[in-house]
Amino acid sequence: MNVTFRSIALGLLLIPVNAFWLALSEIVWYSGEPTSISLFYNVVFILFLLVLVNLILSKIRPDIALTPQELLVVYTMLAISSALAGHDMIQILVPTLSHLHRFQPIEHRYDDVMPYVPDWLVVQDPDALQSAYLGQESIFDLRNLMPWIVPILYWYGFIIALCAVMWGLNLLLRKQWVENEKLSYPVLQVPFALAVETRSILRSRFFWTGFAIAAAIDLINGINVLFPLMPKIPIVHILNIQELFPERPWRDMGPAWVSFYPFAIGMCFFMPTDLAFSCWFFFVFWKLQRVFASHIGIQGMIGFPFVEEQTAGGYYAIALIGLWISRRHIARVVGMAFGKATVDCSKEDILEARTALLLTIFGLGFLYWFCITAGMSAWIVSLFFLMYFLISLAVTRMRAELGPPCHDLHAIGPERQITRFFGAAWLRQHYPTDLTMFGFLNFFNRAYRSHPMPHGLEAYRVAERLKMSNWRYTWAMGLAILTGTGWAFFALLWAFNKYGASAEIIGPGEWFGRETWDNIYVQFTAPPAYQRANLIAVFVGILTSLGLAVLRMNLAWWPFHPVGYATSGSWSMDQLWLCVFLAWAIKVILLKYGGTRAYRPAAPFFIGLIIGDFCIGSVWNLYGIIMETQVYHFWPY
Repeated sequence: MNVTFRSIALGLLLIPVNAFWLALSEIVWYSGEPTSISLFYNVVFILFLLVLVNLILSKIRPDIALTPQELLVVYTMLAISSALAGHDMIQILVPTLSHLHRFQPIEHRYDDVMPYVPDWLVVQDPDALQSAYLGQESIFDLRNLMPWIVPILYWYGFIIALCAVMWGLNLLLRKQWVENEKLSYPVLQVPFALAVETRSILRSRFFWTGFAIAAAIDLINGINVLFPLMPKIPIVHILNIQELFPERPWRDMGPAWVSFYPFAIGMCFFMPTDLAFSCWFFFVFWKLQRVFASHIGIQGMIGFPFVEEQTAGGYYAIALIGLWISRRHIARVVGMAFGKATVDCSKEDILEARTALLLTIFGLGFLYWFCITAGMSAWIVSLFFLMYFLISLAVTRMRAELGPPCHDLHAIGPERQITRFFGAAWLRQHYPTDLTMFGFLNFFNRAYRSHPMPHGLEAYRVAERLKMSNWRYTWAMGLAILTGTGWAFFALLWAFNKYGASAEIIGPGEWFGRETWDNIYVQFTAPPAYQRANLIAVFVGILTSLGLAVLRMNLAWWPFHPVGYATSGSWSMDQLWLCVFLAWAIKVILLKYGGTRAYRPAAPFFIGLIIGDFCIGSVWNLYGIIMETQVYHFWPY
């Protein structure tokens, strides 16, 4: 089974260390943003250290060395806890809970919003807020800690319920998406190679060549930050192609950065060639859409050509496609849960089916109770979570099938789409509490870069490949969720009270809260004009992605993939598009002229690029945290 007590204990021991690392890195020093890409470099760095220590143990005390299965259990627990503590989850929630009562007495700009804010969901004590925003205090002082307890407990329950639904859906679809369809899970390539193929990877000259190239770049550039007279190797934001075209319509294309991230080239090498091609092709496609819109003079329609809405439609289409492919399996699992056993089902299958339904039902039940108690309307809650979990399924499916390097989908969550569709003025008049609650729910919908759900399904893929117990793995992940959520809250409160969210702090501590509530403030005081075009763009995205999927299923030569359409219009792709193109070109040339004989030896080189970038980048990151100074950031800039 190999989901052992010691592997779970090690994961639980490392979760608080990891939580403090993320709080200091992403909030205090704003260095590196490890949870803003598909493969969290902080977790890979810890796994690499464990692998090296384990190699030494296997020589000295082979009886206590960790097995590959145990290493991957630790990896999974850290990945899940990182997603919860990450840049698009609890890091946004904590300043959201405190911003209103900190700044309303000073700025008096939230008068229209305050009557609809549930008291039990926010921190109101002025002394605790002053400590958190000015710093130089201790969270271990009960006067600073106690006012946070009640709202955090409610939100803790909310996050656990949210994860319960995610894992219920994971269990519902596990057998279909892991065993039946045999999806490729490219994101797992690196952790799997480190844990399972350790000796062959570390003996590969290609691996160490890739490692040395990436490490040398990070070392030189890191020294340059500390000693500016030293030379540097420019690889990030070398050029913005937009700046080469100062005249309209070309200047309206938006940013297109020329950057060479070693880790991104390595990650994109493991993507299927059709997805890599689709990513950079549709990136160019979105730029040309903007240029064409400027050329024909459509500038008065705010947001046109609605790239974000079109890509959101692509996400919905991916979820619908995945559910349609899995429809018979879902019906079978639901039938097993209600006692309609089939010939080939086992007791474990029935237990899994019932667990999936119980987690989904009780999780949704708590989420409904929470939102209705806070004053929201049942139909808005239903629509909101329907849209959210469709996006969650899409992110999980695209990572399982094709492994894109990013899936951010900024500022296009369900709360934004509902507001745009019905109009902020109408919601303000008829459903002001719902409009206010959208501010709170923004914390897990601002973007989807550190989404927890895909890590659960990837863990089940690990269990399937290494013949591990799904039931024990589920318990390990559950413990990671419970403890990781608690430690994420505590680490952020510790960082806020020590450094101050609006004083010494360098990162986006105060800014996340201000961004959230200023958006709600605008919806109340100066709501944007209602535009039906946003909704039309979402449906255009859905229909386009469905059309691309149908063509792929019926035409073997069709090169365009709906996942590329959905992910290529994002902020992350502005940074990574050239890396995707380079990795695609290298892989196509290798496969065309060398076949698998050329591809297999080359794979360790690209793993080396990833590990070298992640390791030396993590070392600089930790150095900056320990020395309390700005250092080189290998990602994003």
